[in-house]
Amino acid sequence: MNEALTARPGPVVPREVRTFAAEKGVDRYLGAAIELARRAFPVSGLAVSLARDAEDETHQYIALDIEAGGRTADELLAGQRVWSGEIARTCQSRQAVYFVLGWR
Repeated sequence: MNEALTARPGPVVPREVRTFAAEKGVDRYLGAAIELARRAFPVSGLAVSLARDAEDETHQYIALDIEAGGRTADELLAGQRVWSGEIARTCQSRQAVYFVLGWR
């Protein structure tokens, strides 16, 4: 069976992520950002968590971490291009800073 066509469950969204999204006014974009990450990386696992910027600990964001193991550099780059090209259409740019795509 084609791995891309296999149904996979959505990621668990912890309560603290939902609370943070509501506090920052980005809760209406949370589902769309998750779906964008899943579209960009259709065969990778996805974890959603709350994280802090390493350089500015006052800045928190919603981390959308893709399971990168087993993916080629070309696959990761292609997914990153999809994410980068569509996140501005998914939510307003001043609110997009609260969604960060990462690898694990």
